Amino acid sequence: MAARDSYIPCTKAELAIALASKGGIDAQGFADVSRVLGAVLHYETMDELERLKTLYRPLDPTEVSTAQPDAQAFLGELENILAMANFREFPAADMIADAETGTLQDLKVRTTDAGVSRIRFFARGARPAKLDIRRFWGLHHKKVDSEILDDVLLVIELARDATNSGAKALARIRRGARPGSILLKHFGDVPRTDLVTLHPGAAPTMKRRDQLILGVPAIAGGVPLLTQIGPALVVIFAVIAALFGFEGAHLTDDALKRALAALSGLVALGAFLMRQRLKFDRQKLFYQKQLADTVYFHTIANNAGVIDGLVGAAEDQDSKEAMLAYHALLSGGAMTKDALDKAVETFLRESFGMDVDFEIGDALGKLERLKLVTQDNERYSAVATSDALARLDEAWDGYFNYKTRA
Repeated sequence: MAARDSYIPCTKAELAIALASKGGIDAQGFADVSRVLGAVLHYETMDELERLKTLYRPLDPTEVSTAQPDAQAFLGELENILAMANFREFPAADMIADAETGTLQDLKVRTTDAGVSRIRFFARGARPAKLDIRRFWGLHHKKVDSEILDDVLLVIELARDATNSGAKALARIRRGARPGSILLKHFGDVPRTDLVTLHPGAAPTMKRRDQLILGVPAIAGGVPLLTQIGPALVVIFAVIAALFGFEGAHLTDDALKRALAALSGLVALGAFLMRQRLKFDRQKLFYQKQLADTVYFHTIANNAGVIDGLVGAAEDQDSKEAMLAYHALLSGGAMTKDALDKAVETFLRESFGMDVDFEIGDALGKLERLKLVTQDNERYSAVATSDALARLDEAWDGYFNYKTRA
């Protein structure tokens, strides 16, 4: 994720304060324009929200709907909203391959795509971070350079015709998940190396260290017991033969003692094997809990809940982009598209320390559609705040002017 991000992580309130501090414009007028502009964009995104919800309902694994699912239409609308919210898609294979070098929790994780048709990763807001990692029951601390992703969204298309192994995999992913449905998963503040833990088919495996810790004592303790199995079985079978009166079999006190000793050896072997199995299961359960905790504490929303948050995020990014472009033109005068792009990026860098690849095309598109800017050749100018308010008021009234629609 070395490419620059278009995501603007500051809040609208923080952005408004930073813009107001620059001065040189009608501060109250700009605040009024920002507020009405936000209301207009919010109303426009309501239709998108309802459209997405309607398309997703037949595909939601937790819902029962008689409507005909249209996965292609839903995914097309979802991609548009993700682009508006400044998410970028990354190949799932690359994300998993990069992460499998090792998680911050020191987990070894394997993945399987059984029961899954396709997995897509979308992310935004990559930032460097130095994390404190604990090892050996907290006795050892290590600082690790990592990359944190503000938001990660997984789109998981479940297979329509699941095989037996695929059906079992679906049951592991989510109880009651329907073949052909689509899972949506939204996670926050995810270290890049932990992306593999978000995979729906992720499962912890034993590390080489644990295999040695459990295996070496098992071999060291088990081999001596195994060498005694043969003689012990011979003695036990001889005692059984004598008890049942087989010809040539004689039961003596010494034979009974040896049989009891042999039986004790077999019991000891069984107890030893059971103890090693319990150690293995306990270690495996420990890793499963680590994996579950990692996913749990990074989860923001699932399925239909993702759509509400995603549309809100798209609206938020749209509002901030329009505010930045309008303010830059209002305070700096007429500019070309490239000059405006650089002016906004410089402001974000100086005010917030953000290196943002500003979406100048999206910002100007919104302002032009709402008639808040004018164009003379290749130079753009912002209309005065009083004119902007009048045009926004006209646009707002147009949404509810039902007489003109008759």
